[in-house]
Amino acid sequence: MLKSISNIEGSELETQALAKLRALLKPVPFVSLGSQSAEPEFAAGSWRPDIAIDLQADGDAWTLICEIKADGQPRYVRGAALQLRDYVQRFAPADAHARAYPVVMAPFISPASAEICKEAGVGFADLAGNCHLAFGRVYIEKSASENPFRKRRLQRSIFSAKSARLLRLLLAEPHRPWRVAQLAENAQVSLGQVSNLRQRLLAEEWAVVEKGGLRISKPRELLAAWRLAYRLEPAASESCYTLLHGQTLEKALRNALAQAGNGEHALLASYSAGRWLAPFARVASLYLYADAQGEAVLREQLKLEPPGKGANVSLMRPKDEGVFLDRVEAAEGIWCTSPIQTYLDLAVSGERAAEAAEHLFNERIAPGWKPGK
Repeated sequence: MLKSISNIEGSELETQALAKLRALLKPVPFVSLGSQSAEPEFAAGSWRPDIAIDLQADGDAWTLICEIKADGQPRYVRGAALQLRDYVQRFAPADAHARAYPVVMAPFISPASAEICKEAGVGFADLAGNCHLAFGRVYIEKSASENPFRKRRLQRSIFSAKSARLLRLLLAEPHRPWRVAQLAENAQVSLGQVSNLRQRLLAEEWAVVEKGGLRISKPRELLAAWRLAYRLEPAASESCYTLLHGQTLEKALRNALAQAGNGEHALLASYSAGRWLAPFARVASLYLYADAQGEAVLREQLKLEPPGKGANVSLMRPKDEGVFLDRVEAAEGIWCTSPIQTYLDLAVSGERAAEAAEHLFNERIAPGWKPGK
């Protein structure tokens, strides 16, 4: 099993990267691998590539100039690719007997990082099986769907419960720049948590820093990644039954949400929130997030009973009460989870719910992302 990225460092990472590169090239019948040098002859100021590999390809001499990064996020790959391209253009012509080809290597190269390399005319290869090598008559391209190194860490650092508070704020107004202190105050998290998320967003190139602060530059890409990582896993959930229906139920619901602090302790969620934010598919059941105080109010006002007669109410206790912070009033007295939270909950709740999520995105979220909104 491949090790986690934190356990592959220094010489071990270099050894594995070079072994992977040689394994990719060895099956090519007209390629003959030669020596490798840990100290390329030329340096660009204080920087020089990590290693150079000599080889013969169809009778031509080539030198692969490699930079090995411990992290293959776009921010780091972009810098490495540009440095390698500049290095090859400036110094490779000094060796008239060989052509040079730049290659970036890392434990994992994401699709975004791969595109950066291709645009720069730089090859890449990683330990997960992704590669793009194109020089002379050599053309090798492979792809792996999963990142075996970083998935858990990425979810923990970017899509954790506390980070979710910040992400919902940022995605609600992606064109708005935020100061670190503003984000911490509005999301009720520490300055350290904001700084950590800020660093990760910048590393993924999902955000940029402007004069006014941090803003999301690629909201679609960020939300798509969050959707893939998201799991609807409340701290607790319970199915209940209410005899109320129609206008009587709606009146009782408004009373309950008002008594629960206008959404501070109980909110419509999932299908029920989507119905008010961007009507799509009407679902008879009622879905709500509630803390202990809100749950008591809902039980009383909606006259909830055990689901012996068939459940039509789903009460969910959120893992993080941040879902109550950015609540929205979709209609008078109707308090719902934010469009972003509603989108995520719907997106992972089945095929019909996923369609409702896309409808919500197109009708409510995407229009708000247009400049000037």
